[in-house]
Amino acid sequence: MHTNEPQAPKKTGLMELILQSQGSQFVIPVYQRNYTWTTGKEVKQYFDDLKAVLLGQYDKHFMGIMIYLDTPISFSSREFSVIDGQQRLTTTFLLLYAVKEIMLSRGMMQEADALNNQYLTNPYSVDKLKYKLKPLVADDEVYQQIVTGDIKSITETNSNVYKNYIWLKENIDKLLGQFSLNDILMAMNKLYIVCVPISQDDYPQKIFESINATGAKLTASDLIRNFMLMPILSDKQEEFYAKYWKRLEELLTNDSKKLEAFFRLYLAAKNRTLPNKTAVYSIFVEWFNRNKDILGIEGIFKDIVKYAEYYYTIYKQDIKTIDTKIRNSVREFRYILSEMPAPLFMELYSLIQQGLATMEQFNEIMCMTNTYLIRRALCGLDTSDITRLFPSLLNDVLKECGKDYSKLVDSFKRNLVNKNKGNSMEMPDDVKLHNSVINANMYNLRITVRMFFDKLELSDNPAPVDLTALSIEHLMPQTPTPEWYTELGVDEETYQRNLHRLGNLTLATKPDNSKMQNKVWQYKNEILSSTSHLKINEALLKKDKWTIEDINKRTEELIQKIQELYPYFEISGDAVVKYPIYLEASDILATGKFYEDDGSVEIDEGSMLNTRFDNATAYPDIEDMRQELIADGIIGETESGLCFLKNYIFYSHSANSTALSATASLLLHGSRNGWEYWLLESGKPIKSNKALKKKFN
Repeated sequence: MHTNEPQAPKKTGLMELILQSQGSQFVIPVYQRNYTWTTGKEVKQYFDDLKAVLLGQYDKHFMGIMIYLDTPISFSSREFSVIDGQQRLTTTFLLLYAVKEIMLSRGMMQEADALNNQYLTNPYSVDKLKYKLKPLVADDEVYQQIVTGDIKSITETNSNVYKNYIWLKENIDKLLGQFSLNDILMAMNKLYIVCVPISQDDYPQKIFESINATGAKLTASDLIRNFMLMPILSDKQEEFYAKYWKRLEELLTNDSKKLEAFFRLYLAAKNRTLPNKTAVYSIFVEWFNRNKDILGIEGIFKDIVKYAEYYYTIYKQDIKTIDTKIRNSVREFRYILSEMPAPLFMELYSLIQQGLATMEQFNEIMCMTNTYLIRRALCGLDTSDITRLFPSLLNDVLKECGKDYSKLVDSFKRNLVNKNKGNSMEMPDDVKLHNSVINANMYNLRITVRMFFDKLELSDNPAPVDLTALSIEHLMPQTPTPEWYTELGVDEETYQRNLHRLGNLTLATKPDNSKMQNKVWQYKNEILSSTSHLKINEALLKKDKWTIEDINKRTEELIQKIQELYPYFEISGDAVVKYPIYLEASDILATGKFYEDDGSVEIDEGSMLNTRFDNATAYPDIEDMRQELIADGIIGETESGLCFLKNYIFYSHSANSTALSATASLLLHGSRNGWEYWLLESGKPIKSNKALKKKFN
C-alpha cells in the first residue's frame, strides 16, 4: 500500500524505478515541452551509455536527475507528474517496448508478459492508470500505437516517438549476437538516476522555474501556462489545455514569444499599467493570486480567452465579418500596425460585451486614436514616448466615468489631448502639424503618407478604385538629369531640399515607376495619364510644367486635407492642473511636473539619474525599468552622465496613488518617499501641500 507522503530523494536504477511504481503512472504534463530527443544526438548517447555498461567499460552510469510531483489518487495508486526528466523517461519506455516487440517476434511469450505486467502496465488498475507512462498529448497517438503493437498503422512517421522507437529496435537487434535481451535489461538497471519526488508543499512551480532557468529560457507565456496547469490533476489539465490554452493559440499564435506579448497587453488592460517586459510573469502571478478566489482558476482561463477573442476581433478577424459600425475604423487601425492601444481597445470591447458601452462609442474612440497616431507619425514623433500611455489613459477614463459610461468619448478626449498638451505625448494641433510637415522629408514616412493618400483617394469617391497596385512615387525624380535643373531653374541644393516634400509625392502604378524614372515633366505627364482615374492626380495632369512653387502649393493643399481627414479634437476650457517640481540630491538634478488629476509625474529632458550605487541587483525592479527605458531611447549616457533624453510621463499603478515615489526611486536608485524628495517651486517638499497630499491618501 502507498503512503500519503512522497518518498525522500534516492539513487535508483531505471528498471528498479519503474518496477517499484506498481499501481502508479508517470504523467508528462501538457505544459511540458515536446519530446525532442533525436537518434542523431541524445538517443544515440543514451544507447552508447547502455552499451558501455554491457561491455564492462564501467559498472554503473549516472543518467541525471528526475523530479516529479507525487500526487495520491487512491489508497493504491499515485500520479507522478514529471517536472524534469521527461525526455529520458520517455526514451526508456520506448526502449522497453522495443525489447518487448523483439521478445514477441522470437516467441518469448512468457518473458514478454513479465516485462509488460511488471514494467509497462499496471495490470490491476483501471484503464486510466493501466499504462505506466502517459506521454505528452502531442505524442499520445503514436505512443499508443506502439503500446498496442500496431506499428504498421502509424502514419506520423516523422514523429520523434516513432523514429526513436524504430532506431532503438534496430540497434537492440544488432547487439543480440553478443548479448541477450536479459543482459540488456539487467544493464539498464545499472543506468541510474537520482529520483526526487515532491509534493505541492514543495512549491513545484518554483522548482520548475529553477530547473528551466539553466536550459533554453522559458518565455513568460510558458511559465504562465505551467503555473496555471501544474496544480491541476492530469485529466483536468488536459481538459483545460484543450479547451482554453489551445483556443488561445488558435486565436492568436502558438509562438510563445508572441503570446508573451499578448499577456503583457492583457495585464496592462487588467492592471491599467504596462508591466516591464522582464516582469510579465511575476506580475501575472500577483494578479492571479488576487483574483483566483473571485474568478476561480477556470474563470481566469475563460477571461484570458475572452480577451484573446477581443484582440482577435481588433487585429486578425476577417474585416468583412466585423460589425459594420466599426469596420472602417478597424481597417484603418490595422494599417497603423500598433499594439500600444490594445489594452484600451480590449477593455472597451469588454464593456460592449457587458452592455455598458456601445459600438458607436468604440468606433469614435478608435477613430480618434487613429487620428492621434497618424498625426504623430506624420510629424515624425517618436513612438517610444507613448509606449505606456494607453493603459494609464484607460485607467483615467474608467475612473472618471465611474459607472456612467455616457461620457466615455468626452473623457477620452480630455485625457488624451488636454492632459498631454505641451508634453512628449501630445497630439499635434493644426499649427504644429503644418510646421512639422511643410518642409519635411515625407518619403521617409511613406507608410503613413500612403495611408493618407489612400484615405484621400477613397473619401467621398462614388466609384472607389483598387489601390493595391499603386506605390508612392516622386514627381521630380530622385536622380535628376541636367534637363530637370534647367526645367526648374534651380541648383542641386534647392532640388534636394524639395525632392521628398509631401507636395512632390503621389500615387502611381508600380509598372509606371520604371517608365517615369528621371524624365522631364512633359513625359511624366504622359505617364500619369494612365492613372487619370485617380482624384489625387487630376490636378497634376492639367499642369504643363512642374515647379518649386507648384510643390509649395500642393504641399499646403495636402496638409489642409490631412487636417480635414484627421481633425484635431479637444474639450474646450478643461485644463489639467500641473505642478512644477524638482529633485536635487547626490549631485544630480531632475525637473518635471506633477499632475493633480491622477498623480502621474512627467520628468523633463535633461533630468539626471544617480549612477553612484554599490549593487544594481539590490533593487531589481528599478534596474529592469532603467534597462527598458535605455532600450526605448528614453534615457541614455551623455557627457553629463545618465539622463533623460526626452520628456517622459510615469503613471501611478493604482487608484489614489502617485508616481512620486516610483520616479524618486528610479532617479536615486533606491527606495525613496517621493512626497519628501520631490520639491515644489518654493523649495518645500511636495507633501507640504496639504490639500494635494490629502487627495492621494
